[in-house]
Amino acid sequence: MSGTKNQKKVLLLGWDAADWKFINPLLDQGEMPALATLVEKGVMGNIQTLDPPLSPILWTSIATGKYGDEHGILSFQEPHPTTGERRPISSHSRNCRAIWNILHHEGLKTHVCGWWPSYPCEPINGIMVSNHFTDFTKEDNESNWALNEIHVNPKSELENLKDLRIHPSELTWAHLGPFLPKATQEQLDNPKYENLLKQIPLLLARCSSFHNVATEILEKKEWNFLGLYLDAIDRASHEFMKYHPPRQAHVAEDEYELFSEVMKGFYRYHDMMLDRLLHLVDEDTYIILLSDHGFYSDHRRLLQLPKDSMAPAYEHSPFGIVCLSGPGIKKDEQIYGSGLLDITPTILHLFGLPVARDMSGKVLVQAFEKPQEIKYIDSYETDREGDWGELDPNDKDDVWAAQESLEQLIALGYVEPLGENADLQKRQMQFEFKYHSARIKYSKGALQEAIVLFNELLELTPRNGKILIRLLNTYVSLKEIEGAKSILKRMREIFGYKNTPYINILESKIHMLDLNPKKALELLNSLNDSEMETPEAYVLQGKTYLMLREWKKANKSFNKAVQLNNEDADAYHGLCLTYLRMKSYQKAIESGISAIGIKFWFPVAHYHLGEALLAAKEYEHAANAFEMALQQEPGYSIARKHLVQIYTNYLNKPELAKRHQEILNKNMKPKITIVSGLPRSGTSMMMQMLKAGGADILTDNIRQSDENNPKGYLEYEPVKSLLKDNSWLKDQNGKTIKVIMQLLGNLDLNCDYKIIFMERDLDEVMQSQQKMLGKPVDTYNAKLKTTFEQQKEKNRAWLEAQPHMDVLFVNYSDVIENPSAEAERVNIFLENKLDVAQMVASVDSELYRNRKDKAIS
Repeated sequence: MSGTKNQKKVLLLGWDAADWKFINPLLDQGEMPALATLVEKGVMGNIQTLDPPLSPILWTSIATGKYGDEHGILSFQEPHPTTGERRPISSHSRNCRAIWNILHHEGLKTHVCGWWPSYPCEPINGIMVSNHFTDFTKEDNESNWALNEIHVNPKSELENLKDLRIHPSELTWAHLGPFLPKATQEQLDNPKYENLLKQIPLLLARCSSFHNVATEILEKKEWNFLGLYLDAIDRASHEFMKYHPPRQAHVAEDEYELFSEVMKGFYRYHDMMLDRLLHLVDEDTYIILLSDHGFYSDHRRLLQLPKDSMAPAYEHSPFGIVCLSGPGIKKDEQIYGSGLLDITPTILHLFGLPVARDMSGKVLVQAFEKPQEIKYIDSYETDREGDWGELDPNDKDDVWAAQESLEQLIALGYVEPLGENADLQKRQMQFEFKYHSARIKYSKGALQEAIVLFNELLELTPRNGKILIRLLNTYVSLKEIEGAKSILKRMREIFGYKNTPYINILESKIHMLDLNPKKALELLNSLNDSEMETPEAYVLQGKTYLMLREWKKANKSFNKAVQLNNEDADAYHGLCLTYLRMKSYQKAIESGISAIGIKFWFPVAHYHLGEALLAAKEYEHAANAFEMALQQEPGYSIARKHLVQIYTNYLNKPELAKRHQEILNKNMKPKITIVSGLPRSGTSMMMQMLKAGGADILTDNIRQSDENNPKGYLEYEPVKSLLKDNSWLKDQNGKTIKVIMQLLGNLDLNCDYKIIFMERDLDEVMQSQQKMLGKPVDTYNAKLKTTFEQQKEKNRAWLEAQPHMDVLFVNYSDVIENPSAEAERVNIFLENKLDVAQMVASVDSELYRNRKDKAIS
């Protein structure tokens, strides 16, 4: 515990599902003046949500700086440890310390209101009221409304705080009228609207009750930190966003007239609450306002929710809001690249405390006028000494204490009704936990772990479409083509080969991964307009055209994606690249800025923005873009080369140019193309294709052509001695070299390689080798064939695991049967530097003399 009293104050405000797209028009119209003041006095921006976008997971990540698979909160519900029956998720399930535990340990007065989940309350050095603080039963009313002491800490505050709750029945038309300005008495009395009308006082009373506790703390208690979470915008959005203007065709006119102002009312009410809080804090207080995700309020609103346990989350948009103000924070500026995991590290930094290295987030340094040095600690989890304000793990809680809340979650559609059998309930929850954990693993880049979990889930539900889709996409992300193909085959067998447009989209991803954009395009172009009407499909189509260097068609596809979703960073990046290639530099700049404005951590977008700025002769801005690309991806050597050019030739900054050149000299590795495979698998044919296409072949022509290879072997004698000496490779930058499969493990690891690995039916390989050796082709050593098979699989697995080796597998028979398609694949793999027509012309199908279809024994 710190010996010096920390006088700093941080007010953390959570507005679940708040979205700038809804807020900005209200700000422009002067209808959210408190938020406007906060924005003017500090910084604002988008904040990237996490996957899956479920509130208990997200708000715990905000409070811990860790992913869900690390903090343990993975759903809205959990099994009771003894009965196995479901109950609302509780703070017992969190297995790491939250920001309030750390601040408590440091002796800071720490208060928490309504955080999800915060039941039961933890014994921190301040007030905590749980997310079930406002729950009530049908029998409760404003004058007879019990409060379980488990929802308040310390218990001594129970009597004082329970009277701050507002029961929905206490609200009058004076409170509700602003939400329903067009309501008539006839509508209010109509049973048709009864259920929806009830939601407004329920949500209003709940958020007002938590707000009351917060104002009580700010007015009367000593405090350093106050975290206030309000879920009214999210819950109201799920009920009423469908009625927000403009009216959707499927919404009845009478319902639209009645409820069209409800969402605006809730946002304005939150602004009123914010105004009160701002008046209760001084200018030296740091204020952080954020949401965990956004909520679609435009043409992306769903007509109806899909049949899925996570259906409400489909209405969430991937970007929430974030604002930060206080001493030393920039004024009236926008920040980029914020994520939910950044909030706890930033709060620790504001208090002058070290950030834990096992937290996945970062300090929002771009918000500070003069960033201070960030202190670090390995972890806050290993220190078991002192008081951390944590629950006693031996405490037992009441399984039925929050059942009313669980029923409300069922009514809202967040939780599926489950069977009464406790064992079945437990299995269903275990499946849900594992599914959410797999999605988290995927989103954080732990792809191999995600594959293990998705496969385990698939064993339990072999025909589960959403698991199959996520597993296939994970294989694609890992560039494991065979794994992706196996899942695709399984999906085709289950769901059929016709009327499966999304499976066609998935298959086109595999063709793209296999560098076959023409096949991908055939599938995508087979879809009709309604089947293509997703941003994902148009972005994928745009990427196929990019690969084929058809810039105008790619541009059209990316524009369609943007029309469907103007928050698609990949689509804007595609536009940036196509405009750049078409030399429309100003449009490329605008699109690049849009891309990084949506997804700031996007190094390739910063790089292409830099290219556009450089072409437009905006040298200072171009340098900034290239520097940011390097900050996000230090190995981006081509960006560093551009910086050397800019600092030397245009900005007269020789020291910066020298620094980047020194890094290039130190880290630049030779780039070499290798053609490999078993002897007689087609390696010579591929070398001839590459030579015809314009590649720089390393050969000494010591081995001359013969009847087995009349066009020549194109080999280099020192390759045979790689086992003893590979030092010569470092001098072969840009060369193409033939190396048989068995010698690949002896390559110099200080070089970067693009390896074209030739594959051919092993019977054909054995026949061809027999013929070359002058032996009968119809008999050969079966054991040797098995050895080759094992070596080949071992080499393939080894190659795919090497970070400095990019591998393209090419089938010999595919080259013979369709040389144009395979030459195009190779050209794309080698960054479109070859003459495809000349490559195709070099292929002689007459040399395919040892076909498997010829009789062999």
